[in-house]
Amino acid sequence: MKKVLLSVAVIMSITQLEAGESLNEALQNGKFSMNARVFYFNRGFDNVAPRARALTAGGIMKYVSSDYYGLKLGFAYYGSIRLGGFYSREEGKGTSILGREGEDLSFLGEAYLEYTLDKTMFKIGRQQLATPLIQNHDLRILPSVYEAAIIRNKDIENTVIEVGYVQAYTGFTSKDNKFNDYNTRWGKDGLGYISLTNKSIENLTIRAQYIKALSDQNEAGGDIAVTDYKYVDLKLSLPSIGTKTYLKAQYGGNSYQNEDDSTMYGFKAGTTIGMVDLAALYDKISDNSFKAVESGPMYSDWQQGYSKYEPSTAVGGQIIVKPIAGLSMKFGYVDVSADEDSIRDDFTETNIDIKYKIAKNSKLRVRYSIKDQTEESDREDRDDFRVIYYLNF
Repeated sequence: MKKVLLSVAVIMSITQLEAGESLNEALQNGKFSMNARVFYFNRGFDNVAPRARALTAGGIMKYVSSDYYGLKLGFAYYGSIRLGGFYSREEGKGTSILGREGEDLSFLGEAYLEYTLDKTMFKIGRQQLATPLIQNHDLRILPSVYEAAIIRNKDIENTVIEVGYVQAYTGFTSKDNKFNDYNTRWGKDGLGYISLTNKSIENLTIRAQYIKALSDQNEAGGDIAVTDYKYVDLKLSLPSIGTKTYLKAQYGGNSYQNEDDSTMYGFKAGTTIGMVDLAALYDKISDNSFKAVESGPMYSDWQQGYSKYEPSTAVGGQIIVKPIAGLSMKFGYVDVSADEDSIRDDFTETNIDIKYKIAKNSKLRVRYSIKDQTEESDREDRDDFRVIYYLNF
């Protein structure tokens, strides 16, 4: 079934091209856009050399046709090119803004056919996804992208239901530089999912997702570890208590084929006082590692996007200050304590994230984080420094 989704999308689009002059007009009236970025990344580990460093420019150049009886075509080219000779390809390996070997990124990231009928949307081909456990995870210069087929329906009032099939993707931050099927994780037949968002109750938003590996074996005939992924969260706004006061809760887990299942739950509470947003959070993982397909759904995970989260307890908080229009400064701290028999996720992290909107279509962002591992951890202390300039048109 490899590449089936993209092939179907291309064949359907070619068939529609023969429909007549009105479709030609829809193509001519389509929209081009550019999401450009310049990204500097610098990461260091204690007692490990060299540092992971890179300076790149790139982003997404996209075309979407105008509507033709509910039909749209979309194509987007993705790229990240090393700037100058400041840092070597070897140093670029661990940045995730270049490829796994430090090579430039360059590929057709999106190629899809989208059809909307009343309150139902069908989309097939290469595309970004936006569900709790399968999302674009836009942490670096490029998001993650999928070969998928989805159906999204809004017939139920205040409810969005999405059913999807995922066959392949480009890896974390698209550093695979191509689409791989990841059958060793997902099974030889890919993943099926259903996702729901509901706002029927005033001030309450509920999201849920269930993902199932359609085969419990990989292409080589071996067992995959995780056979399903479960998640639900809710946000309760409390307009009668302060400004932008809210409570959040989340629950998730995995079914493991030959091991104990995992469980994750968390809570978050926040409010706004003048120009300051405050929040406190808690996350707990039990029994086995909690895994998402591609996302960082936990309240305590601001940036990392691990492939798995070991059994642990996380407590933290964050302060966001907005002193002037266009400027946001976030300061966060989290203490993650590994449960017994787990030593990977045992650390404290301090995170600073500053954003400044320069103009309507441009923004500057500076991020700095320090992770201090405990003596029992099998990981090195780490510091990250990132500067990103965004330009959209």
